[in-house]
Amino acid sequence: MSEKKQNNIKSTILQLGLVLLIVLGYFLIDFNGIYQSLKGEVKYITQNEQCDLHDSYCSIRIQDGTIFTLSIEPKSIPLMKPLTFSIKSNKDNLENLTLNIYSTNMFMGEFYLPIKNLGNGNYQAIGTLPTCPVGGMHWNADIKIEKATENIGARFQFKTDI
Repeated sequence: MSEKKQNNIKSTILQLGLVLLIVLGYFLIDFNGIYQSLKGEVKYITQNEQCDLHDSYCSIRIQDGTIFTLSIEPKSIPLMKPLTFSIKSNKDNLENLTLNIYSTNMFMGEFYLPIKNLGNGNYQAIGTLPTCPVGGMHWNADIKIEKATENIGARFQFKTDI
């Protein structure tokens, strides 16, 4: 076999190997996971401890100046009944907002509620929290904004009874 043919075969094998690596890398590497890990953990600002969502709304100003005001209806925050999470912000068209609700003193699951933009800085999510025979549950309601270089958000806290 001539040297030219051998070089062509080696070149073809090398090219096929490179294409195979690119295809496998595309399907096997979680580029979004790598990107998210570079942004790090979410940096939450927590509401003032004196604020009680059973009595009224609570407000938080996060790192970029965005203000979130959260109100929950009904104020008694009953379990196993629909709850309306009303969010007011000083920004009208926030994108990539998420509301994640979870218990902090017992695993009750995580509830990712879709947030609807109602316009004029008003947003809303509706969901139901599960009941627990133990009672006295402590909950976090996290509103997160995904930015290009970091994730920031507001953490609201409240309690529920049986």
